[in-house]
Amino acid sequence: MMMTRGGPGAPRGWGGPGRRRGGEDQEEGGGGEDQEEEGDEEDLSEDEGLGNLVFDPDQSLDWVAPADYQYVPAVERLRPRDRKPYRRGITQLPALKDWRYRHVVLEPYGRSSFQYADPSQRPPRGYSNILGGLLRWYFPGKVNFPTGGCDVAWRWAHYSLAEDPMGRGTAADLVVAKFWKYFKRAEGKESACDDVLHQLARKRVTGMHYEARVQCVRDWHADRFVHMTKEDACDTLMQPWQYMQNPPQYVGNDKRCFLAMVMWWTCPQYLKKHEEGKKKRAEMREDEAKEDADPETGSVWVNPQCETQCTSYVSKFKQKYGEEANPEAEDFDPEVAVLAGEGLKHGRLWFGDGCVDPARPSLRQIRRGRKSGQPEVEPRPRASDLAVERLREEMTAKEQAAQEQRAQMEQQILEYQQQQTQMMQQMQQQQQMMQQQQAQMSWLMSRRF
Repeated sequence: MMMTRGGPGAPRGWGGPGRRRGGEDQEEGGGGEDQEEEGDEEDLSEDEGLGNLVFDPDQSLDWVAPADYQYVPAVERLRPRDRKPYRRGITQLPALKDWRYRHVVLEPYGRSSFQYADPSQRPPRGYSNILGGLLRWYFPGKVNFPTGGCDVAWRWAHYSLAEDPMGRGTAADLVVAKFWKYFKRAEGKESACDDVLHQLARKRVTGMHYEARVQCVRDWHADRFVHMTKEDACDTLMQPWQYMQNPPQYVGNDKRCFLAMVMWWTCPQYLKKHEEGKKKRAEMREDEAKEDADPETGSVWVNPQCETQCTSYVSKFKQKYGEEANPEAEDFDPEVAVLAGEGLKHGRLWFGDGCVDPARPSLRQIRRGRKSGQPEVEPRPRASDLAVERLREEMTAKEQAAQEQRAQMEQQILEYQQQQTQMMQQMQQQQQMMQQQQAQMSWLMSRRF
């Protein structure tokens, strides 16, 4: 039987009346504030756990606060101030009896997001915010694997392994059922709506744990009057005793579950992933969008693959609608996206995947009605092929630059030799003139005497 997380008087199962907290919602990216749009989260692959818990903490780490510990700021901006930083507290899920937006209809918008059937009825708290609160509310703690062993519910798939002690299904079933009490599915698209919800939940669970560690870091420093930004907290790793002082709200009183989370956050595998993530973020900061072209390459694109994808889509769009057609001024054409990238290769569109209605035409349907003269299906270039092509272009450019530099050096050497020849000729002429002058002086001297 799963362990419950509630305090005194909490129900035996997950959630329940009177316990509607969705997570900690604190300024600058708190643990409970879920963003509405997709695609704006950082690389969250750090939180995947050890796979099978063995409660044997690493004794080389500090699990108890040292008696003589004193906080020493790593940089000047992390120096303690006169008062604690402001924190907004806990976000609570709205009670269904007070929720006036149960009639709002959600429609699938691609594979991993919804859109409101009537944008004018958009609620003040979006569907993503409600989903984040439900994921925290029904967090199952530790889950038992069918193959043996257990681990923290790091992923959405783990919610499906956690049976509710009160027999109401799995934690995943409860989240889905409760979510559709806050909103309505579009008629005739119920299955597609559930698929989108599962895609959203998969990403939100990972982000929930990522934000939990960051919030632990910020809370620990806030107790010491240190104002820490989210960016600094992301790059800060702490000792186990520091994490243990500020458990995430959604973990509740399940100390063994939080102990397992801290063991993962302080293990060598996590440290390796953390350093890899920092390198990736540093590379992303170097590739931030700029208004001007790259001074070295002259390209206005940050990602070369995006340039290839957009160029392929624009080319195929003009083949279908004419050279004068402007794809930027027209609606996105799923058929063109299918033609430009060889359909759903590897289960994804090459261009615009996730933003196209699942009922888009398949590559087989398009090929079935093709006629000669119509735009053909373009093979999708592999990432390795694009990388090799870029290397070839770079090598060709370097070779051409080397040839130009070699030619320039040869030209400079030739000019130098010509200058040396001219100088030698001038010196010879001057020497001849001096000899002539000496001869004239000698002749004049001989005539005088």
